[in-house]
Amino acid sequence: MSIYKHGISTTRKSTGLTAPITSAANVTVVIGTAPINMAADPYRAANVPMVAYSKSDAVAKMGWSEDFQHYTIMQSVYASFQVFAVAPLVMINVLDPSNENHITAVTATDFEVSNKKTLIPVEGILHDKISISVANGDAVETLEEGTDYVTSFADDGTTIIGYTEGGVKKAANGVKIAYTKLNPEGVTYQDIVGGYNVSTRLKKGMEVIADIYPKFGIVPGTLIAPGFSHIPAVNTAMTAKAQLIYSLFSCKVISDIDSGAEGAASIDAVKEWKNKNGYSDRRMFAAWPKVNVDGYHYYFSAQLSALLQKIAAENGGVPSDSCDNKLLKISGLVLEDGTEVIFDMDEANDYLNANGVISAVNVDGFLAWGNNTSVYPVSTDVVDRWVTSVMMFDYIENNFKRSFFSKVSNKTNYRQIEDVVLSENLTLNGLKGHDDIAGGEISFSREENPITQIIGGNIKFHERLATYPPMEDIQNEFEFDPTILEAALSGGN
Repeated sequence: MSIYKHGISTTRKSTGLTAPITSAANVTVVIGTAPINMAADPYRAANVPMVAYSKSDAVAKMGWSEDFQHYTIMQSVYASFQVFAVAPLVMINVLDPSNENHITAVTATDFEVSNKKTLIPVEGILHDKISISVANGDAVETLEEGTDYVTSFADDGTTIIGYTEGGVKKAANGVKIAYTKLNPEGVTYQDIVGGYNVSTRLKKGMEVIADIYPKFGIVPGTLIAPGFSHIPAVNTAMTAKAQLIYSLFSCKVISDIDSGAEGAASIDAVKEWKNKNGYSDRRMFAAWPKVNVDGYHYYFSAQLSALLQKIAAENGGVPSDSCDNKLLKISGLVLEDGTEVIFDMDEANDYLNANGVISAVNVDGFLAWGNNTSVYPVSTDVVDRWVTSVMMFDYIENNFKRSFFSKVSNKTNYRQIEDVVLSENLTLNGLKGHDDIAGGEISFSREENPITQIIGGNIKFHERLATYPPMEDIQNEFEFDPTILEAALSGGN
């Protein structure tokens, strides 16, 4: 490019990302795999919770790759920050470069040197595990990082070797490069489920979820494991974990129904697969199939969790609105193998919604479609069935625990009891005033608190509340009224 300017030119600035809006409700916790070879410290990026408030923040901590199949956390990074612009996102990567099953050693291969560089068109390379050698007569010389060359990542996650002046002289006739790279295919569902080592007190996989609140002060709102939640063992473990986190909080799970050849590869097979594999729980929202966004195919759970967090953020952080009939940012639905799926609204209703599965319909744009949790139709109880009821009960219960945790071990006197009753009723009245709930009230009664119970240090409050059910089916009966026509023709009113 000429330094001397004479003529006309233009430049183009990349489209800026919309600043994410932050919501404390429905915060997504995604468990999976990430290209942590690009992180600042790859060996401390496994089995620890990390929180991101922007895509650049997430990339710095987890790396970036468009290989959504092998690096599943990228699905949520993309959905949260580039599609719905909502934060925070909590990420738990289980791909561990210290685990021999999660890495692959590649023997020395010949590479060319061009413009003082060597390009290695492979993702996942651990830069501290690169060895570059050159022939020096009959001997072999190993180049030194920092002295002879430096490493960097290209935008697509592949590796660039840049040679110094001294290094390029040594590498002029080509180099042999051996390296170790991540092996995401070596991650199993057992790695996702994880466990707790009593002797070392180390947590792995889902056990790390318990560290999120004490570390960040964030209450998990939605647990997802795109790429793994369609495995029944993962779904079962995730649902169990959502019942009680950090001995205080509860949340929901969004699990994917398998849309592969061995799963539900057609809409009429979803019910049988769901029932056979036990995808039925009030805390679980089941979704089928996968989605197509800008040419990326990824799991519905990543899209739906980001949508629910966005809806709550736009409602002042209160998750009282359903995802049903809300605009998704997708261009289509696909099976595991990428085959496009097209069905009409009746099929979505009869095969999916009627069996507790959320999907999407195209009505001038793709809309999330479904109000039922996965426990439906086994249970039709309003507390269990509707997604809004599950979200709001969790929200109110979790807030109650956070608000009054400081009361634990205080004196059991009238002032303490009255403070809880008055404060909680004010909260409930505020939710009612914003139409987030139909109403609610907390009370303390002597009948439920006999003196023998109080002496034992046990206090019981009683809270009643009602959430609004969704207007799932709206009907309007039309009829032709001849008297209206007669009046019009006769000049009457």
